[in-house]
Amino acid sequence: MKKRLLIFVIALMALVLTACSSKNIFNYTIDSSYDEYIVMGTSADYPPYESLKTVDDKLTVVGIDIEIAKVIADKLGKNLKVINRDFDFLLEDLQASKVDFVISGMNPTPQREKIVDFSNIYYEATYSVLIYEDDLDKFLSLEDFNLETIKVGAQLGSIQQGIVEDDFGASQKVYLKDVNNLIMQLNERKLSAVVLETPVANSFASKHPKLVTTNFFVGSSEDGTAVAVSKGNTELLDVINEVIFELQTSGQLDEIINNAILTDTVEPNKLLSWNYILLLLQGVLMTIVLAILSVFFGSLLGLLITTLRLSNNKVLSVIAKWYVEIVRGTPLLVQVLLMYSFFNIPVILFLGIDLSSFIPGVLALLINSSAYVSEIFRGGIDAVDSGQSEAGLALGMSNKMVMRKIILPQAIKNILPSLGNEFISMIKETSIFMYLGVAELMYNASIIRAETFQIKEVYILTALIYLTLTLTTSKLLSLYQKKLGEKHAK
Repeated sequence: MKKRLLIFVIALMALVLTACSSKNIFNYTIDSSYDEYIVMGTSADYPPYESLKTVDDKLTVVGIDIEIAKVIADKLGKNLKVINRDFDFLLEDLQASKVDFVISGMNPTPQREKIVDFSNIYYEATYSVLIYEDDLDKFLSLEDFNLETIKVGAQLGSIQQGIVEDDFGASQKVYLKDVNNLIMQLNERKLSAVVLETPVANSFASKHPKLVTTNFFVGSSEDGTAVAVSKGNTELLDVINEVIFELQTSGQLDEIINNAILTDTVEPNKLLSWNYILLLLQGVLMTIVLAILSVFFGSLLGLLITTLRLSNNKVLSVIAKWYVEIVRGTPLLVQVLLMYSFFNIPVILFLGIDLSSFIPGVLALLINSSAYVSEIFRGGIDAVDSGQSEAGLALGMSNKMVMRKIILPQAIKNILPSLGNEFISMIKETSIFMYLGVAELMYNASIIRAETFQIKEVYILTALIYLTLTLTTSKLLSLYQKKLGEKHAK
């Protein structure tokens, strides 16, 4: 019976994972006669360079950089595979050979040029200041921002951050990873301005009627965007530079840019359409699966850690103790980043899941969970009266048998509420997977946010879904605990 149940659970999880297949890998068939793919890395949150969009009921990545990448792939006689990842992971993926090249509206900087090579500039950047339309007469020049009462935002780690630091005087500076969050704060008047590349600023202004750009540019006109390749990959770099030259001289690049900007100025979709509801449901299923995997395997590892910590071997006990202290004393995000860096897994799809991001994420979550579960187990074991252990030993049982037959059954009953709380915590912690491109609830919500432009509404809806999940889980655990108590009372 137990074997059948296990097979059923595994089959169910496989079905769920297949239904919630990865939404960070996109294939583009350039020519059906091409047998191979060249892999591009990007961060699809920077319109009109690249953004997620539903085309013919199918999620895809569109924009200037995608069209350039298609031409590069065709030049190489290959089809194109695009990996959508958080911007911070792109150069790491390139160094680890998970992608062949990166196009993501990326500006060559001295720091980046130390670790990767860049192509020739394909788009010379200008930088605009996005402001609220009512402030257009207030900000007539750069000097008007030189006040401590004014807040100016830019994307963290971008060229625009340097521009704000250097040119915006005494104003308060705000740097965030996500451009969409900057736009949300600007719409809510929490920021006075946001500095963006001009095409990006125009793109957001077209989608948010109350936002406009100032009548002047900022920063240096010498900056531009380029293609990144791994250090020393001169063969690919030569082909890319050749493509850029041909696109520029033929006028095709101007056509690509104009078409991308034109098609990017569209009306936002309705938040509660069937496609988005289905996307959220898929995200919920993936979130639940990730939480179950993390807590289940985390509990097994946690029990092992507890056993080592309670053992008579001082070396093992100290190692187990420090394991728990280190894991509990460091942020989960840092653990995820470390796992992603250490486990250099190639981009492989299994049951529709990108294993290069799924496995490191699950490992980080279960390791994090194991440390907390270990302490839960230890507390439950300590709560069992020591006289029961002594009685078992007096009856001729071994230490292992006493633990398995007497201590653990009582300890597990005692710790069920705490294990339930750990599962609830893991449901919320799975949101960390959005940085890796795994299609859990937050990642899918970010897709909807990008298409509907309703940032606050999407976050509120997502929060309500998380709240429903946690309250439902808490209620089910309470009912199970009550039923278990009634069973033991009989």
